[in-house]
Amino acid sequence: MAYNRDEKHAYEQLTADMNAGDIPAAVIFSGTEDYLIDFYAGRLIDRYIRQECRALDLVTLIRDELTADEIINSLETMPFLSERKVVYLPEFFDDKGRMPKDIEKKQNARKELAEMIDSLDPQTTLLLITAAHPADYKAQRNIRDSEIYKKVSKQGRKGVGRVYDFGPLSRRQLTGFIEKRFRAAGKQFRPGITSMIIRETDYESKDNDYGLYELGNDLQKIIAYCGSAPEITPDAVAAVLGTSPEKNVFRMIDAMVTGRKEEAFRLLHYLLQDGAQEISLLGMITEQFEIMLTACEMKDEGKSLTEIQKTLGGGYLGKGKRIAEYRTKKALESGSRLGSARLRKALANCYKAEKNIKSGLMPGRLALEYFIGNI
Repeated sequence: MAYNRDEKHAYEQLTADMNAGDIPAAVIFSGTEDYLIDFYAGRLIDRYIRQECRALDLVTLIRDELTADEIINSLETMPFLSERKVVYLPEFFDDKGRMPKDIEKKQNARKELAEMIDSLDPQTTLLLITAAHPADYKAQRNIRDSEIYKKVSKQGRKGVGRVYDFGPLSRRQLTGFIEKRFRAAGKQFRPGITSMIIRETDYESKDNDYGLYELGNDLQKIIAYCGSAPEITPDAVAAVLGTSPEKNVFRMIDAMVTGRKEEAFRLLHYLLQDGAQEISLLGMITEQFEIMLTACEMKDEGKSLTEIQKTLGGGYLGKGKRIAEYRTKKALESGSRLGSARLRKALANCYKAEKNIKSGLMPGRLALEYFIGNI
């Protein structure tokens, strides 16, 4: 069965299961927090493999050209001196939720592998499968609908298989993650610093493609910024994580398209007070509306999200600028609220506002306020 944060987080449940010696013969690590998946895969391997026997008792099979026969052959051998033989399949499921080509396309191969999982002995063998960060809901569904996932998760009740779903950390867990790294670096910090970091990184946002790998890198930057100073200060956090104009522009556009115009005006005034130039802000708004319109027109043509992400990721509107998958998804979600017709009108207003500002016909601030008011 899969464990979720409504019960225990997957890493807490896994740790408890390891301490109790209750790890079944087949395990799948899935979910959106790839940092935790990678970290605890290492912890689980270390639990059962003796360091001096890793070359003999640990088999790591990379997904490229991987076959069911290779997996089965590896599972049929006994451990040399370690507690268990571990067969590790990192990112067996890719970000689209698909298995390696040879297994994905051959029902026979999937059936043989599923039958092998049924016969595994939890006293001598561990099959450890991980999934890449799913690109979208469809990818998550593909993973859960696969025969291998169903086999492992169904067998959980009998102690043969189990799925651990590594989702985002709670506020309590996230606070511990941050404080542990500061203490390891020998840094002191005052109450409120962790809350400031969580707020500035926007880790808790469901629409944010920001995980523990990114947070860990930002914490290292904060530590490095402080140098030999003993304490992590708010000024250091602000210097490293200060909210970028781009992030607030995205928030402002989201407020516009969802009818929260007061919030959009507030964000605009905040950006201007912080020194942003009107023409620069308008340029970022225009670019985002262009992406939104392009994504929506492709959707109207019957293109899937994956196809749209691939097209925009290959070079936005022929300008050579690659658009991240998360930004494309967000642009499509926001644009769909308005529809292609309203987006064309909004984009025309963007170009008109630019002309009015550059010609001196209208002050920049007024032109931006007028644009927001007419969305």
